[in-house]
Amino acid sequence: MQTESSASRRMKVLSVPAEHPYTQAIRPDTVTYLPDPDIDGHWWPHPALTAKYWRQMSDDALPDVLHVHFGFEHFTPVQVRDMTHAVRARRVPLVVTAHDLDNPHLVDQHDHHERLRLLVRAADAVVTLTSCAATELRTSFGAANVTVLPHPRITDTPVCARREPRAAVFVKSLRGNVVSDPQFYLDIAAQVPLDVYAHDVVTTETLRGALSSAQAHDTDLRLHVHAPMTDADLFAAVARATVCVLPYTRGTHSGWLEMCRDHGTTVVVPDIGCYADQVDTPQAVAVYPAGDGRGAGCAARRQLATGPVAYQQDRKLQLQAVKNAHAQMYTQLAGQTGLASKGGRGQP
Repeated sequence: MQTESSASRRMKVLSVPAEHPYTQAIRPDTVTYLPDPDIDGHWWPHPALTAKYWRQMSDDALPDVLHVHFGFEHFTPVQVRDMTHAVRARRVPLVVTAHDLDNPHLVDQHDHHERLRLLVRAADAVVTLTSCAATELRTSFGAANVTVLPHPRITDTPVCARREPRAAVFVKSLRGNVVSDPQFYLDIAAQVPLDVYAHDVVTTETLRGALSSAQAHDTDLRLHVHAPMTDADLFAAVARATVCVLPYTRGTHSGWLEMCRDHGTTVVVPDIGCYADQVDTPQAVAVYPAGDGRGAGCAARRQLATGPVAYQQDRKLQLQAVKNAHAQMYTQLAGQTGLASKGGRGQP
């Protein structure tokens, strides 16, 4: 049995994960996150997403709230269902933030949709980043109540970079939801000056070869082959571009988009997910048909004509408001289960 009063102790939240830049950004100052596990150097698959974890946990070790963000794609729908039942049995409130209604890492979305449906229906509170996603969660996933909290600023590093009238695409290691067809990028470069940033890895070899050949022809395409950048170098590269093209074929929201907007870079986004709804002002976004390089180039040309667009809100105030909203949510849910006054729970 815990003896500390709610007024004298910090609330314990098990965030899955705890140390991701987004979850660190939104963590209220009055809350302690339980540490991520170290599973061969990473946090996934998180054991808190299994029923066994909750059945074996002692009363004293129970968190005040479980908040699931990412990582449940490592489990089957049956395992997710069993986990939610075990969490309910231990009277731990469940918060789910739905970041990706369509998982960018997966081609077949069937099981992902079923896992998400199970989570949001079991949750005591559901959060998402845009009204677009909230509507979809209610109509297609059965979420009863959804709170929309915008993606806050997560990049505070000052940037000194001279803005150039160019578009940029960051393909990194060419993960599964990034267009791999070189023609997509050549079609963009046919309409606007373009910088393509790619990691020096096997998965990008074919694309890099095709774009390297294009550099020798009459097109303003610059290929930047690099190792993973430091934050400072990455932010500077983003800040140099007037426009950033997101070359995605699936997904819902984008932390990369937020990083661009933090630095005043406008964005060109595919007509899928809720990317366009995520942007702070209509002037800062242009939409193209997903996978269509000509459409992306046309949209980038319009954004270059618009020029840089500063973020339309005070990002520090916005971040504090998001933190406060999470603090209020955690406190309310813990109070509803009697944790704040009773200080403990019995075994199911």
